[in-house]
Amino acid sequence: MGAPDGLRLLCDAHRLLSEGARGAGKQPGELRRSQNWIGGTRPGNAVFVPPPAEQVAGLLGDVERFIHTATPALPPLVKTALVHAQFETIHPFLDGNGRIGRLLIAALMEHWCQLNEPLMYLSGHLKQHQAEYYRRLSAIRTDGDWEGWVSFFLEGVETAAAQAERGIVAIASLLTADRRRLLADAKAGPASYRLFEMLPLMPRFTVQQVRQRLSATFPTANAAVRVLEDLGIVQELTGQKKNCSFSYQGYVELLMR
Repeated sequence: MGAPDGLRLLCDAHRLLSEGARGAGKQPGELRRSQNWIGGTRPGNAVFVPPPAEQVAGLLGDVERFIHTATPALPPLVKTALVHAQFETIHPFLDGNGRIGRLLIAALMEHWCQLNEPLMYLSGHLKQHQAEYYRRLSAIRTDGDWEGWVSFFLEGVETAAAQAERGIVAIASLLTADRRRLLADAKAGPASYRLFEMLPLMPRFTVQQVRQRLSATFPTANAAVRVLEDLGIVQELTGQKKNCSFSYQGYVELLMR
């Protein structure tokens, strides 16, 4: 039996995320057909043993029904916390459950109109507090402490939202300052202006990529890149004269905070 229709997208995402990564040989994109466990060397000494493989599809079906069933008493963020915990408890894949479970958070926040754009990085907070994250999930399974888990999750949302707000302000300030420098430069022209406006979607690039995106000649693309490089807006990464690669490093560093 495959995944329910509403969660089949997660299987597709699992397959894509597994390509060339750890877990690529562990049934990427497919629900597990064998028992897995967390911690230890076998189920007998594991920290946690998820449900048997033959129950996974049915349990995911229950999760899907919960997602699509109206529950007015539950705020969307609380419902998201419950779904994430249940998904991680089912552990439907042999590997990569954490990545997909964090992706599910973002998907549900968009589905329930909590985020119009993927601007909040809750995954970073969960990784930063990984020990507490695992402890709270374990407490659900051993003590039924759903309240403690939901409280931890909501505190994480609050922290991540504040960080996202600061990051958005910092990025907007960087773009404004760099745009002013570019517009004031006598060497700047239409190609360099267009390149600058593309940088948020293409913060790392080659001259060839710029040529293709601008539909320009190589000399025009190269000149546009050099204008931004001379202003210190972008930096060359390889130190080579040929096959150069450039980065809008200030922007990249803000994204990685």
